[in-house]
Amino acid sequence: MLLFLVYVILSSSGIILFKLGSADLSIKMVSNQLNMNFPALSILGLLCYLVSFILWMIIISKSDVSFIVPLGLGLTNVLILVGSSVVLKETINVYGMVGIALILAGTLLINKG
Repeated sequence: MLLFLVYVILSSSGIILFKLGSADLSIKMVSNQLNMNFPALSILGLLCYLVSFILWMIIISKSDVSFIVPLGLGLTNVLILVGSSVVLKETINVYGMVGIALILAGTLLINKG
């Protein structure tokens, strides 16, 4: 379960960190050369996401897919929504809150069945 929690945190953090650094992200052609600017936050986000993907492969190889996939996707989506509110100062409206409740309820229902 610890490995799963690390996966959810790294996956969500990776997406949020990439978003934080994406304002300065640029890829362009200059004098027939590819010029790329990857900010440190974007690189850190990509690394978090890469490690989370490796963890995900380990987790699904050792777990029931019908149990772990809905749980992983649901919790990751909820953590991204909450994290984007805290870190990126995005607002969570009523629909977002209802969505969080439905995701959590659906995840619980799927895993109880």
